[in-house]
Amino acid sequence: MKNTQLYPFERNKYFYGKLLSVEDFNFEQKYMNDKRRLVNRLVHGIGVVCGLNVVRVDDSTISVESGLAFDTTGREIVVDMPVTKKLSMLGGYDTAISSGSNAYVYLCIEYSEGDKGNAHNIVPDSADGNADRIREGYNLYLTSSEPEDSIDRTESLYENVVTVFRSGSIHIRHIMPKFVNPDTTFPFRVEIETFSKQFAAFSYDIQLVCLNSAADGSSVLRVNFDETLLDKTGKYTQTFELTAANVSNTEGTATPDPQTFKLAYDKKPAEGTVSGRSAVMITDKGLFDAMVDDSYDHSMDTELRNTVGQRLYLARIGLVNSVGTSMIDSIENVPFGQYVASNMLLNAIGKNSLAYGIKDAAPVAAASADTPRSGGGSTEIASGVCRVNLNAGSLRNKVFYSEEIFHGLGLGSVTITLGAVTESGTIFGNPSVFPGEDTAFELAAKLDNNKGSFIIGVLTKNTMLQDYIDVKWTAFRDVDEKVAEKSSMKITIKPNSLIIKPRETKYLEAICSNMTNKTVRWSVSPATGGEIDANGMYSAPNTEGVYEVIAQSAVYPEVKASIMVVVRG
Repeated sequence: MKNTQLYPFERNKYFYGKLLSVEDFNFEQKYMNDKRRLVNRLVHGIGVVCGLNVVRVDDSTISVESGLAFDTTGREIVVDMPVTKKLSMLGGYDTAISSGSNAYVYLCIEYSEGDKGNAHNIVPDSADGNADRIREGYNLYLTSSEPEDSIDRTESLYENVVTVFRSGSIHIRHIMPKFVNPDTTFPFRVEIETFSKQFAAFSYDIQLVCLNSAADGSSVLRVNFDETLLDKTGKYTQTFELTAANVSNTEGTATPDPQTFKLAYDKKPAEGTVSGRSAVMITDKGLFDAMVDDSYDHSMDTELRNTVGQRLYLARIGLVNSVGTSMIDSIENVPFGQYVASNMLLNAIGKNSLAYGIKDAAPVAAASADTPRSGGGSTEIASGVCRVNLNAGSLRNKVFYSEEIFHGLGLGSVTITLGAVTESGTIFGNPSVFPGEDTAFELAAKLDNNKGSFIIGVLTKNTMLQDYIDVKWTAFRDVDEKVAEKSSMKITIKPNSLIIKPRETKYLEAICSNMTNKTVRWSVSPATGGEIDANGMYSAPNTEGVYEVIAQSAVYPEVKASIMVVVRG
């Protein structure tokens, strides 16, 4: 089925004595199919509804479990029973292997249909043939082509993803929200994927417009990454805190500077350049309202046209080349998040939030912390690597400082250890204990309890020959100590109760006591009880009732307060 035009809609008009032809019956089927597919596409979305997990059977064979998916025109793709295939027997195998990176290929699925069975035809040599039925099915194939950043997925409604560098060995993406409020801080993520056994390293500057680094207020953000300093997992995230300018209805941008880009594999320089522009809209609207308005703003033709030609990616299959043969090394299911959430799932999520509370994501690690902090036990740990720039040829007793590092363990006291990263390993403490190690510097850290951050200082003891030094840091925090600090924190909502008419609005104020970071997140329970924006402006629903408005600390989710709102005419 190559024709993906779903409308305008035409249906049969029946009357006594009408002569029905093949065209009339085909119109009947097309009308019902196109209506259903349009609803599938615009109401439900694109992607896997259930099942279709891809599992490895052996070094050259995969199995696709039964399941359902919607393609980019809303057609249902049904795999009614598990199917097992050798990679070499799938369409596109030779092209994908020869044109790709040889490190991975993508398994895709598409809708297909064909004739089935034979029926008696009283018209000899009919152009329509003798097929009795049309069998709807699917086609599995391999490709080395990757989707554009604009691929349709749930996350695209609230965040922008821009790939600034892509090769067969490494991908670098910039991710930021689509909307922020003026003069607020938000996370900006740099996601790195590596596909080679070589260790990658790179650095570059990002030019910011209407945005600033929350750490030092600079309009230039420096990105440093060195895989040799990390446990090689293939996936890494660096999170930076940016602050939006105090403007409205203005676009903030983050653009990598190609002139500053340096790339190396196993410390050997490589060619490449970064490009791409990430944008966030700075708006006075509530973030929920901005997202909804943006979603509804697209015309139907635009919405459908944007997804024409998009593939449905079931899996990324990692390959290992051995004696001229590609063997399966790993399988990542639905690598680009092409899922469709059913109404049953969304309803369950809402009920779970009401019954058991919303589980907030763990706090993000510092901008230079590539290793996430561990969970469980009585101690919280965060770690990372920071590069401190020096002046080559600097004399003794010179002091150099790092940028402000947010350790991600919250406010209050933490313990920090520092180690110098050398070619032979990481040295903690005094390097002079080990023969032959450089003793040209000393390390120290200064902690800011009120900001949850610290600065690393380097004191030169002799003349320095290198341009920089890499410092591995580890932050520890005792959970009992953290709990004691939280006990003195409190949120109070003014007014402490509220009687309001349907559709009326009222400003609520959250007063934070003994808290340096006074950012709160507002919510309403149940979700049908009205809306409240990030500034505390509550809008009552149309329905009378009693609802709960909750203010929760953005830094310490356990610290929260609520009031009861009575809505009546």
